[in-house]
Amino acid sequence: MENLKPWQLTINSREVAKMVGKEHSKLLRDIKTYIIYLGEANFGLSEFFKESTYVSGQNKILPCYEVTKKGCELIGHKLTGKKGVLFTASYINRFHEMEEELKNPKPKPKQSWFVRDFNGNKIILERDFIDITGIDIKKHKLFYRPEYFTGGRDWNGWGWKCDNEEFKAEYGFDYGNDDCMIYFYPCGVIKALDILSADKKIKMNEGAEELLLRGINAIQVSNVNEIIEKKTKFIKKIPKYDMPIQICISLGENERSLIV
Repeated sequence: MENLKPWQLTINSREVAKMVGKEHSKLLRDIKTYIIYLGEANFGLSEFFKESTYVSGQNKILPCYEVTKKGCELIGHKLTGKKGVLFTASYINRFHEMEEELKNPKPKPKQSWFVRDFNGNKIILERDFIDITGIDIKKHKLFYRPEYFTGGRDWNGWGWKCDNEEFKAEYGFDYGNDDCMIYFYPCGVIKALDILSADKKIKMNEGAEELLLRGINAIQVSNVNEIIEKKTKFIKKIPKYDMPIQICISLGENERSLIV
């Protein structure tokens, strides 16, 4: 909420839908109707609703709205009885919390040791993930297969073996001993934990999942609790594979596929 003024604060329509006990799709339909009416009367739409998008649990970009305090008042005006009272109390409290945070901003959580800054992204190195979980995922059958763990979206790789000292001076951490540095994006860590939790034959180190999720939550890349609630159930049955694993490595503008 940096650089925002109190009148610029908004609540996402998905949160508003939960407050009013309505399906998000139905709330979107209502908001679109309100927008038509407001437009016909030449009201400033941005004072009430602002178009936005979000990424679903299936990695689809879907529409939503950022709803201002005026927008919540407009929605609340259509509600009566107990539902109207509870919604009004909920959004008033929510905006009050945001306004208080503007006045007294909380210090940002300290970034966990295993979260690295690399080329403009927050990443978790494969070797750190292995150390934390105690699972050698290089030997796991489902890792790095595009149908489960997608290169470029969930994970990536950088370069071939380079000078460690030069790398550390530029990026602030050690390149490692492998020829190619493999790393996960925060969404990939969620997927990786899902893969491991589906495999009943292995057991992660105690507290590993909580540690990793807390580290991701601290960098505020997404609403981790919501991601956990909507974990994609992409593993119905752990299959047996005889084919070699294909790995896609992005190297700047180049992309390579390796068979290992």
